Amino acid sequence: MRILIKTFSIALAVTIPITSFCLGANIVTRMPDVYQYEFKATDVLKNFDLNKNDDQMGEFISDFMTGKIAKLQIIKEDDDRPQSVFTKNEMLAAANARKYMNILAAIGIMALIFMVVSFIMLKKYEFDKEIRRQFKLGAIIYGCLIVAYVAGYFIAAKTGHSLGDLLGYIPHEDDLLPQIITDGLKRRLFYSTAVVSTIIMGILGYIIYKITEPKRIFSRNYY
Repeated sequence: MRILIKTFSIALAVTIPITSFCLGANIVTRMPDVYQYEFKATDVLKNFDLNKNDDQMGEFISDFMTGKIAKLQIIKEDDDRPQSVFTKNEMLAAANARKYMNILAAIGIMALIFMVVSFIMLKKYEFDKEIRRQFKLGAIIYGCLIVAYVAGYFIAAKTGHSLGDLLGYIPHEDDLLPQIITDGLKRRLFYSTAVVSTIIMGILGYIIYKITEPKRIFSRNYY
């Protein structure tokens, strides 16, 4: 029994930060809000004839990232002839980005399941104090994860590596995708991931502490 409880305790501490980060990253990259905000702030779409405004373009990218659209492609009429906006290399890069986020989502969901199971088992045997202790440990692990996340971003930028390297994408001069998914948008997605995952971490902490808080034996109300 002791080994089982120890296993659940370790699983809880590890899966809390993994769940927070993976779900946070997926929320940011799959929802239209960050894209729409950046497009409105920079007005970058005015330079292109895509027949989509800022909100519509954000929704379009969101639909692709969530799988509602199979391919990242816009067809526009040019002299009565349909013309594809994105090249095959750009479409492949976008597909790879979605694939990696799908993997991250799968990891996050698995971590969430293990986290819930571990919490339920520890709660069942009334290890409330252990649950709170493991959350504190998970918060430390999360802090280290965010530090590594931020450090990795700046190290990659300083050494000349980019997101395109990870996606196997070499941009060409006429490619449209790098002009829409700008460095500014990438930074905003990067920072938003840290913020949203931290919020999720805080929500989990609140729920855990609310459920496991010690019961008050004596009331402070005096008559």
